[in-house]
Amino acid sequence: MSEWRFLLDENIDPKTATYLEKEEIYAEHVRDALWQGADDEADVLPYAREHELIVVTSDVKDFGGVPADRHAGIVLLYDDTMPAYRVAAGLITMTDAYQDRDSFGGREELDPWI
Repeated sequence: MSEWRFLLDENIDPKTATYLEKEEIYAEHVRDALWQGADDEADVLPYAREHELIVVTSDVKDFGGVPADRHAGIVLLYDDTMPAYRVAAGLITMTDAYQDRDSFGGREELDPWI
């Protein structure tokens, strides 16, 4: 699980994926991978875990307390007004700070990286 791979939740601007892909970081948006209105518990988390994708979300209430055995990684964004380029820049800064994905602890708050 060494490659950084992200699944952007519905509340994250889809343009974020475009910015990440320009930096050769894999990202897909829930609306493209699943569908608009996909259920967090029944759809998003199982899909992300199956494909080893780290969920990026500003839905802190629903994702903040998800047990580690139910996901492949979660990045929480508290400031949901952040433009796509800043979210992408924060994710890039975060991934650069870790030696590799294997050293990622499974849960991170994105706001300090922006």
